[in-house]
Amino acid sequence: MNSNQISKLEYTIETIEKHMDQPLNLNDLSKKVGLSKFHLQRLFKALVDKSLMAYIRGRRLSNSLHDLLHTNMNILDIAVKYQFDYEQSFIRAFQNRFHITPAKYRKLRHELPIEQKIDITTLTGIEQGFIIQPRMVIKPGFYIQGIMDEIFHEQNMIELTTNRLAMLFHKEYLPIVPNKVHEHVYLAIVEYRPVSTISNDYIPCVETSIINTVNPPFVTRTIPSQEYAVFRYVGFHSPYELTYKTMKEFYDYTDYWVMSTKLKQAQNYHFERMDLSICREDYCEMDIYIPIRTENDTTYL
Repeated sequence: MNSNQISKLEYTIETIEKHMDQPLNLNDLSKKVGLSKFHLQRLFKALVDKSLMAYIRGRRLSNSLHDLLHTNMNILDIAVKYQFDYEQSFIRAFQNRFHITPAKYRKLRHELPIEQKIDITTLTGIEQGFIIQPRMVIKPGFYIQGIMDEIFHEQNMIELTTNRLAMLFHKEYLPIVPNKVHEHVYLAIVEYRPVSTISNDYIPCVETSIINTVNPPFVTRTIPSQEYAVFRYVGFHSPYELTYKTMKEFYDYTDYWVMSTKLKQAQNYHFERMDLSICREDYCEMDIYIPIRTENDTTYL
């Protein structure tokens, strides 16, 4: 992610912080910070898994806690300060977020979780975009159908063989796969070979609702229910313009992160996921799912 993009994102976050008690909307913020409405919405969805305006509302509600604890302002004045049209609107939003009314919170002074300001230092810039620190998920098992080939890393660096295999699958084979689920979601399973420093098996594929009966060149897999560390890459370019250098930087980051924690990789595979329905010529997101376990967890051994 280049310095100009970082500056724009940081400026957006600081602008929100400075205008908590003033009107803020998507159109005005887009013009003020020099990012399109689409990019603003997608960035906040990628960073905090919610819309820009939901993030702003969460920050306002969190800031209102200070006023409830440390001032004598009445509830109506606090509601108006944080841009709620009515006192009851503020009370409902507060109760939905914190499961307690403002008045009761002021009286009981409970500990509450807050919407934290986005910390730009949690992002790692790489050649074409940035990586967001991983989130942990449990993903139910699922089925896939795709085509498979052995990918030699040195050859891939020069000839982009994974890209060619992925395009071949999506152009020629994806249309004839039956029982597809989320056809717009690109998946690729990477299965490790005994000498994985030389080559691995790469399976561009699609999720299916059942295990299909297949003939070559198709292969199927059942991916078990599993805990994953999920790493997200965000880039201001087409998904078809992902370079080998960017993907190597992405994988170097995931490898370093796993090695620096007490987590271990639980299976001899990982997979890539990209929702093409949210990508455009100037924007893409890709997730890498690494199956993980703790050091003393022997479940997967």
